[in-house]
Amino acid sequence: MEALLKDVQQRLKMSDEEFESYNMDVEHTEKILKEENIEFQPDFKLVFFSHMVSLAKRLKENIPLDCGDDCPEDEVDKEAIRVSERIIIPLAKKYSVELNRMEIVLAGIQLQLAMEMQKENN
Repeated sequence: MEALLKDVQQRLKMSDEEFESYNMDVEHTEKILKEENIEFQPDFKLVFFSHMVSLAKRLKENIPLDCGDDCPEDEVDKEAIRVSERIIIPLAKKYSVELNRMEIVLAGIQLQLAMEMQKENN
């Protein structure tokens, strides 16, 4: 996981100090994924954790997600949305910001993909 996080840091072009400020958010995300028994394929894991750190940064800096009004939540599996909420809602509370529902949906799409791939491989 350490090597993966180093890749995430490089991908996001963050200093050690800045990246380390999100360690607790990464640990929170890992904990929920473990509790939910969700495992990502290596490449998708890099993308997911890059997304989660970027999300935490947006929340911390109160930068709203700008992706229009189209929120295709009804196209995402309810279980993936539930897990996404477990990860993201506490982060929004931590940073005391109002959460754009699309943040939940975007992470839910990635979680759904991981869950589907996991089923295929078992």
